[in-house]
Amino acid sequence: MEKFDIAFLGGGPAGYQGAVRAAQLGARVAVVEAKFLGGVCLNWGCIPTKTVRASAEVARTIRRAREFGFQQLSPTPDIKAIISRKERVVAALRGSVERLFQANKIVLFEGQGRLVSQHSIEVEDNSGAKLVEASRIVISTGSSPASLDVIPPGPRVFLADETLNISYLPKHILVVGGGVVGVEMAAIFRELGSQITIVEALDRILFNEDAEMATTLHGILQRRKIKILCGVQVTGVSETEEGFAVKLSNGVEIAPDTIIVSVGRKFNTKGIGLSKLGIEMDRGRIVVDKHLQTNVPSVYAAGDVIGGWLLAHVAFAEGKCAAEHALGRDSKMDYEVVPRCVFTIPEYAAVGLSEEQAASDNTIKVARFPFKSVGMGQAMGEMEGLVKLMADAETDQILGCHVIGPHGSDLVAEIAVAMKVDLTSKVVMDTIHSHPTLSESILETAQALHGQAIHIAPEGVKR
Repeated sequence: MEKFDIAFLGGGPAGYQGAVRAAQLGARVAVVEAKFLGGVCLNWGCIPTKTVRASAEVARTIRRAREFGFQQLSPTPDIKAIISRKERVVAALRGSVERLFQANKIVLFEGQGRLVSQHSIEVEDNSGAKLVEASRIVISTGSSPASLDVIPPGPRVFLADETLNISYLPKHILVVGGGVVGVEMAAIFRELGSQITIVEALDRILFNEDAEMATTLHGILQRRKIKILCGVQVTGVSETEEGFAVKLSNGVEIAPDTIIVSVGRKFNTKGIGLSKLGIEMDRGRIVVDKHLQTNVPSVYAAGDVIGGWLLAHVAFAEGKCAAEHALGRDSKMDYEVVPRCVFTIPEYAAVGLSEEQAASDNTIKVARFPFKSVGMGQAMGEMEGLVKLMADAETDQILGCHVIGPHGSDLVAEIAVAMKVDLTSKVVMDTIHSHPTLSESILETAQALHGQAIHIAPEGVKR
């Protein structure tokens, strides 16, 4: 049996990027994966969702044809063709990761893995068991969608990771949970023609994000005829001939034909040998230090399995950090600047603090700028939403940026870079931005912080 310098238990975002980074550093690398390389992100989450979302955006554009000078059209979604396209995109990207492994001489072990010592992983597949030995091990087993006992499993009940394997276009979807996945699925299927009801137990959707921006997105989704019920829970579900009879805690009964459950995720830590090694845990997650090292020195952990930001791009960074430190570099994680994105239609993206968080510890200044005042927004016909920027009132240090609007997930990257290197909002304001572009929304919001917004009256954007 070949011995490896480092082995990754899990080939998702943290595992595969960490493995490639380790190979770049000259290590002999192994990856153990039970399903598909790329993990949830590539196979069931990020990529599939955005691929189907692209189809939903095409449907929306076709319906708006008259706005752009064409005769009115009525798109008819072919859900099987949409899902088939999604499968082709996923397969192509998965093949790309497999070729990366080949190019970097990373050895892939396909099967269910578990730790049997601090230097070895037992891998079970159809042919039996084999042992993978490595000087260092990185646990990157990810997370799985949580379920609700009140909603029994069935062919028309989907957890988050299963939804985009659907073979039919639902007439009425009940989305249980108004977090990121819930509102994304709601926005996508609404544009494909489904009636949507979101039920959220807390008092607003996207509860962990900026309250004003969550309320703004709530209004936009409602204008798209998505029904949103906050402070409400599902109390009973029974099957009917047409679908389901669902009782809600507010006394209302609804009759969807499909249910999507998006109520959070659980850590994939069971059955992988953690207790045998005495690896420290906290409420189901693996405890690590700033280098992503566990209390067992030869064992690291990265990605969703350690909790915190359950985001693929954070897992990318964690996987690479763990690989570097395990191979002798003094790498450590810095979570100070983490952009996050909600791929609704339009998008919501943010980096840094919410206004509530920023105001609790700082004297702040806040500015807003609407997309309807951006030339490119008008040209594209994308005028809903706004940019919101916050900075310390004394130092002008940027504390947070929130965007609801077209390509919001791309726009926050500029502010993420600025925050990473401690640039002030004045630097953003003094930087020439191309015209006409959506990036001017960031420029004008920075100008508004300093009372210099050109295309809107100051009282409309600052307080």
